Amino acid sequence: MRRRGRPLWRTGLDVLVVVALTVLALTVMELLPGTNVAGNMRVIDGDSLRPSDNSHDIRLQGIDAPELGQRCRDKAGRDYDCGRKARAHLRTIVAGRDVTCRTMDVDRYQRSVSVCHAGDTELNRQMVADGWAVAYRLPAYVRSERSAKKARKGIWQGDFDEPENWRRLNRSDSAGSAPEPD
Repeated sequence: MRRRGRPLWRTGLDVLVVVALTVLALTVMELLPGTNVAGNMRVIDGDSLRPSDNSHDIRLQGIDAPELGQRCRDKAGRDYDCGRKARAHLRTIVAGRDVTCRTMDVDRYQRSVSVCHAGDTELNRQMVADGWAVAYRLPAYVRSERSAKKARKGIWQGDFDEPENWRRLNRSDSAGSAPEPD
């Protein structure tokens, strides 16, 4: 008695599974702590970047910038869009330079939580030092925050809600709501 070969659909399914697992493994490896990502980055907001290949978002570790659409008050008490100002400031720091990010963690939204540099400038620390982000959970940038606050730089020039509190107060149940940092 002769044994029949595998059906063609089964062989195709096996190939598809192997390809899918390979792609998944490569994606996960790219997000592993200690991994470097380098190249041209698009600034999403004051604490997030996206590589030009759109592979995944990168969250700047240890900082929290105002959300897009968040309003702050300047030293004269006038409202301004501090979230857009923070994004514009990060764009100025990056200024078309290649960015290198070292993944330190992956958050629940599958973003790489990273320390990033544009040339010799550490983006995380610079955003805090320039007053366009607050030190968030990690004490690494607290000294920079104190200096920015004392000099009344960026958001410290007037009054603002901490980005974490602003998100909590302005969270919507819609799918378009801004995710919280980790």
